This record gives sequence, structure tokens and C-alpha cells, in this order.
Amino acid sequence: MSVLSTDQPPQVMKPHRVAKIMAPVVIVLIGVAIVLYPVVATVVNNMQQQKIAEEYVEQFQDVDPVELKAAVDKAHAYNAEHAGQPVLDPWLARISPDNEGYNEYLEQLSGATAMSRVTIPSIDVKLPLYHGTAESTLQKGLGHLYGSALPVGGKGMRTVITGHTGLTNATLFDDLDQVEKGDAIYVETFGETLKYEVFDTEIVLPTEVTGLTPVEGEDLVTLITCTPYGVNTHRLLVHAKRVPLDAMDKEAIDKSGRTIQWWMIALSLFGLVVIGALTYWVMREIRKARSHV
Repeated sequence: MSVLSTDQPPQVMKPHRVAKIMAPVVIVLIGVAIVLYPVVATVVNNMQQQKIAEEYVEQFQDVDPVELKAAVDKAHAYNAEHAGQPVLDPWLARISPDNEGYNEYLEQLSGATAMSRVTIPSIDVKLPLYHGTAESTLQKGLGHLYGSALPVGGKGMRTVITGHTGLTNATLFDDLDQVEKGDAIYVETFGETLKYEVFDTEIVLPTEVTGLTPVEGEDLVTLITCTPYGVNTHRLLVHAKRVPLDAMDKEAIDKSGRTIQWWMIALSLFGLVVIGALTYWVMREIRKARSHV
């Protein structure tokens, strides 16, 4: 007695039906990848900048304090010698790499992974500060404006620190417009920590450089970035003056530094929703296609 099998042969979709389903899938996935690229690139670059910022301070832990003081003293002497040097907008004026004065500048506070480290707790910024404002420099961190005082403090000195806003692959100074009067800015240079307190912000034209010049008897720092966001016709200046350190400052510095912003979370959630909807659509189309085999 024979037994007849009731098993049905596996249903195989025809090639044109597979192509009909896969074509929109590929298009949507490419779109999601394009949307999520800024998120991934920004997180990666932010993490790298945070790593360099942390390593900047750590590298001085085993260095002879006398050696560090010598480097800072040399920077003070450089500032005193070059006081009154013209300061120009960092995005309008570029210095030739073979300029003799610029090469002397590059020798100051050199030999480390960066010139300094800048921390702004109110906006979770902790970034390395490099010599100069070349585009390659501003893509990887903050730039010290050549012509302004080196970041070691001193009366009659103003250090100008520049940073990009609106890059698709890094946060940098995106939130600088949220800084308010009374907020702290910490500048750490070769083992020394200086604290500045914001007292004013202003928006000026690129040619208006009065806010970048020193003030007699004052120890100042000015942060500068382009504004409005994505338009960049003006400059946002954040001015801060030197104040004494207190017992809470170390904790504020240690807790600062952020790699993720709200828009990254929003885009990531959007990507997950799209992928979820796409998965549902693909499964539904496969079931429909098999039912017509």
C-alpha cells in the first residue's frame, strides 16, 4: 500500500517579482544611509575630539613642572613682545605658511598634541585648541587666532578662539549661541588652568574687529564663530574675563564633553521607523507574491 505525500513544493517567486520588491528597498536604504551619515560622522568625530582633549591634559602628568613653566613663561614673553599686533577676522584673512612671524608663532606652546584645551560646561563643550585658523585646523577642533594673545592669560591680553558652526560631521561651536552671561570658560594650557566668566555677547560684521583687540588692564578671552547658522554673513562673539578658580571647577571640567546631540537622536529614530516600515512592507509583498505563484 503506497502513501501519497501531501507536501507542497516550495514556492519560488519569479525574478521579475523579486526585482519589483528589491528596487524600492534599495532606494529607501540608500536614502536612510544618506540621512544617517551626518549622525555617524558627527559622533565619530566628536568622540575623536573628546579623546584628544582628554589626552592633552593626561600627557602633562609625568612632565617636569619646571619644563612646563618654562614653556608658559616663554609664551608670556612672546605675548609681551607682540602686543598690539593687528588681529583680523579668521575667515577673511589667511596667513602664508612661509611667513617668518607665523613660523615663530608656531614654535610657541608646541610639542604637544594641541596648544591648549577649552571647556565650556554650560554647553558641554570640551575641545582641543590648535595653532592658527587654517580650514584643516578648524575641521578637527578649535583654532587660536594668530595675532591674538597666546592662551596663558595676563593683563592687557585677549586670546581669540575660533570654531566652526554648522558642519555636517562635527558639533564644535554649534551651541555657542546658547552661552549666557556668567557662564564659565576654562582654558588649560601646559598644565595651567585659567577660568574666564562670560560678560557679553555680540553679533558683528566680519570687518568689525574692535571686539578682538586687547583692553588695557583686562585679561580676556573671546570665542568667535559664524552666524546665522548656515548663512555665515556675521560673526558671533562671546567675551569673557578672567576670574579666580574655586573648589567646584575641577568637577565642572571633568563632567563636560558631549558627543551626541538631540538632532542625532531624532534622525536615528526616524531611520529606525523607516526601516521598520520597510521591513513590514517587504514581508507583506513577499506574502502577496507567493500567493500568486
